[in-house]
Amino acid sequence: MKHKLKKYLIHIFAVPALTYDVFDIPLDNCAFIICTNRSNYTIDNIIQKNKLVLDFLDVEDADLPRAFNRGHARKIIQFLLNLPSNVSDIYVCCSKGGSRSAGCAAALLKMSGRNDKKVWLNPYYTPNILVYKILCREYGIFMPDWRVDLLNKLNEWAFRKAQKKGNSGKHERWQILF
Repeated sequence: MKHKLKKYLIHIFAVPALTYDVFDIPLDNCAFIICTNRSNYTIDNIIQKNKLVLDFLDVEDADLPRAFNRGHARKIIQFLLNLPSNVSDIYVCCSKGGSRSAGCAAALLKMSGRNDKKVWLNPYYTPNILVYKILCREYGIFMPDWRVDLLNKLNEWAFRKAQKKGNSGKHERWQILF
């Protein structure tokens, strides 16, 4: 891709935490990327527009069945490129809100020209490296394996540091805005 993705506010959520009362802007200004077949009342009955649901497993081996693949990445990219101009916020959700959604959110930050380390340095997240790597590459971002390995080590370091301090630092679990 020659152009960068629009700079959306990105919210990372677990599907169970996605309830109607978390939205502080009209739903028409929101888009949703759901990285699981897990559902809830809000997803099924309240969110009607700007919703992409992809069912893939939280695995990091591309050879496993139902692993994230280039087809999933293309669907996400097409979805983002076709969003109405009034959309300002993207909610990225997975079953627990820590791996698939974090990997996707980190890639979205990179795709929009922003720093993805906000996700990698958050000890609550363990971004799915397969999702991150394939989504970045499919968008046209140079993403060698060594860089992804380095980011993964950075994430492990952030977790160990938070664990050593006995807390999570300044981060919240269910919602990080970028």
